[in-house]
Amino acid sequence: MSEAESKEVLNPNDWEVKIQHRNRNRMKITFKLSQEEAAAFNNFKDATCPEGLGEESFIKSIFFLGLTTLEQNVTQKMAEAMEVEDGEVSFDIEEDAPTDDVVENE
Repeated sequence: MSEAESKEVLNPNDWEVKIQHRNRNRMKITFKLSQEEAAAFNNFKDATCPEGLGEESFIKSIFFLGLTTLEQNVTQKMAEAMEVEDGEVSFDIEEDAPTDDVVENE
């Protein structure tokens, strides 16, 4: 078996995702995986899931870890975009605020 044949790949672009908004501000998210993707996920889970942690808790953990990582990346990119020449991040609103024109009496 060649290396390309033995690779199991999770391809989120092909996943069917259903989001159902429920009462009391709850939501249900469902991912429908192919047979190969399900096998790849189960192999990943078996290799990385701590002993004694249930499958549902494991899935919640990796989902929220992914969200946290995404949030950190977005925050970092925003900070980089706001950097000033001296390397510090500036949130000084007054610097960019428009000033009133002063009218001089002639």
